[in-house]
Amino acid sequence: MDVKNMKVSIGIVIAIIAQAFGIIWYVAQLDSTVSNLDSTVSTMQEEATTIDIAVLQTEIESLKEKIDTIDKDSFNPSDLEEAIEELDEAIDELDKRSSIIENEMRTIMSDHENIGKALEDLGKGSYSENRQYGNYGE
Repeated sequence: MDVKNMKVSIGIVIAIIAQAFGIIWYVAQLDSTVSNLDSTVSTMQEEATTIDIAVLQTEIESLKEKIDTIDKDSFNPSDLEEAIEELDEAIDELDKRSSIIENEMRTIMSDHENIGKALEDLGKGSYSENRQYGNYGE
């Protein structure tokens, strides 16, 4: 191919140049948009940090005031110990109830399995158990 004899239309050259300028313009606009968004995000982060610090300082001041208002002379540790003992008793009672409920549930599930077996025996194979139990009978 001989470069001297190659003919290029002026229209094609103008179209290529126009596209090049269009791409340059688009990239410049995109860069400007990214720069604006970057500065906006930075500003928003600074404002959020400032607000968070102000909220934390307010909460600290509130907690300091609450601590200062506690009457340290009237605090009685025995009241706290009594409350802990009451909670321990309540927890023990709940544990007992839970054990009774679990035992009754196991009994009921065992009865269900026995009834299912009896129904299967009565039906001579026509009855089939299709429920799955959570190993309660064990």
